[in-house]
Amino acid sequence: MKILFASSEIHPLIKTGGLADVAGALPVALRSKEIDVKLIMPAYQGILEKLPPVKNSTNLGNPFGCGDLILLETQLADSNTPIYLVQCQNLFERDAGPYLDIYGQDFGDNDIRFAAFSWVCALITQHGTLIGWQPDLLHLNDWQTGYAAAYLAAWRLNHPPIVTTVHNLRYNGSFPIERFDEVRLPHDLLSIHGMEFYGRYSSLKAGLVFADAITTVSPTYAHEILTPTYGDGLDGTLRAQSNKLSGILNGVDYNEWSPSIDPFIHTHYDLHSLDNKQQNKLALQRENGLPESPNIPVFGVVSRLTEQKGLDLIPAAIEPALKQGAMFILLGSGDKGLEQQYLDLQARYPDQVSIRIGYDEAYSHRLQAGIDMLLIPSRFEPCGLTQLYALKYGTLPIVRRTGGLADTVFEEGHHANGFVFNHATAEDLRSAIDRSLVAFSDLSTWRTLQIQAMTQDHSWERVTEQWINLYESLIN
Repeated sequence: MKILFASSEIHPLIKTGGLADVAGALPVALRSKEIDVKLIMPAYQGILEKLPPVKNSTNLGNPFGCGDLILLETQLADSNTPIYLVQCQNLFERDAGPYLDIYGQDFGDNDIRFAAFSWVCALITQHGTLIGWQPDLLHLNDWQTGYAAAYLAAWRLNHPPIVTTVHNLRYNGSFPIERFDEVRLPHDLLSIHGMEFYGRYSSLKAGLVFADAITTVSPTYAHEILTPTYGDGLDGTLRAQSNKLSGILNGVDYNEWSPSIDPFIHTHYDLHSLDNKQQNKLALQRENGLPESPNIPVFGVVSRLTEQKGLDLIPAAIEPALKQGAMFILLGSGDKGLEQQYLDLQARYPDQVSIRIGYDEAYSHRLQAGIDMLLIPSRFEPCGLTQLYALKYGTLPIVRRTGGLADTVFEEGHHANGFVFNHATAEDLRSAIDRSLVAFSDLSTWRTLQIQAMTQDHSWERVTEQWINLYESLIN
């Protein structure tokens, strides 16, 4: 079974969110099951420096008038997973992130950039002679690859089955219809049953309507996006496609996220040496210039600072706990107003609060290992990965009951492993924080919750069979 896995970002090459983690781990896990998976992504600036030398190079011409598209073949250094890079200096080699310029604004030609990338993905499914390999299935991820489904629909040729995975429906890849001609697609795709989207056109919608299967990254999110509340204008389209929609929960790469082997944390620990977690707590307090004490409850956040993540709820909700002596440590960046709210909180509680604006992969590991509770008050959360990391580290998540958070964190029963609230309000979050403080004050209760959290298995190996079953059902 040959799978072409298309993604606009792949960890450890480039990462802005959970998509990169999935794209970096799922194909590797599938290859361990003897599935012939190959990755494809754009050749952003600096990517080639992180990879072994290119084996093969194929010039695909200049179909978009932006310069030649060059298909490069190499492999991921750590896993030997084959990867193809779509190189075009004018489109992808820029001094910024994959989607935003240095001012934090979308690149004005993102439609053409990812249409060109998707065009190459579609072309490979039709012309195996290009690379000496032809996939049995094309796996697309989010709006940046949705154009590929549109090209295959437009070409009206036999093509392999298409799976489109939605990691976050809010990013729908919609652009002005006036620019549609620039992506070299026929206008008969611009119908309500095609790519038309409220007077614009959407590449993600193409990925939905022209796919053979649609997946989301958790079962609950797959149900939520069928409603106007969570459907972001695509709920009607998804209800019409609901027979091919399912949710498969993301996994975790425990080679990257496991306190027994994590190279970034102060002291290794596992279920049988949980007391060593305290050494990480003391080290984190010391690193942040906070008083060192194993008995003070420490709350933490590792997140983009956005309304979606509910980060505006925390300052008011956490303050009563701070007044009782708790600590709060945050790593993240995003909305400038939210950043300032957290910096103001630090100014009011300099011996209890530490705010680090930005992102630091190694520090995020130390934070997960050192805090007691991780706050994730998301208004919606397709899957969430930070709560899965936290569980493995014996750090108890405090989450809103939505999406993948609802599928992985439980407050009641023999699977209890955290604290859950229902409404996106500071009051509900504060109540969950209060319940966590009560549990923290009882060592026996807290240790039971930690053990139940750490024994849960969210490894990629556990979920690959679901992917293999889906692939086989479509190919056969």
